[in-house]
Amino acid sequence: MTRYLLLVLWLASVPAAASAQTYAPQSPTGLSVSFTTEHAGGTRLLIFGEVRNASDAPAAHVALLAEGLDAGGRVVSRARGYVLGVVPSRGNVAFEIRMLTSGSEKRYRVQIESFEFIVGGGN
Repeated sequence: MTRYLLLVLWLASVPAAASAQTYAPQSPTGLSVSFTTEHAGGTRLLIFGEVRNASDAPAAHVALLAEGLDAGGRVVSRARGYVLGVVPSRGNVAFEIRMLTSGSEKRYRVQIESFEFIVGGGN
């Protein structure tokens, strides 16, 4: 049992070779989001925007979090969206998110939830 535990601990400490780096939403280094909203009737909202990449590495697997905020700044609606394909270095890619609203939203925000920079992958 002790050998098994030591093996597991050793394997967990060995760095894995990877071709991508994953960043949390707090540090979307080089990525930025711009968007507009359009009501599509009833409680449906369409969010159109683009993710811009100012870094030297392409970004893949970009996930977005859209939130509707009430007058007090509390989140009252939420939806996730994804950028299709890769955001090239020094480039941008458009996205669309469909959201159901609660009706009490005063403003919206869209932020990058997660992504991967492709290291040595070119555009």
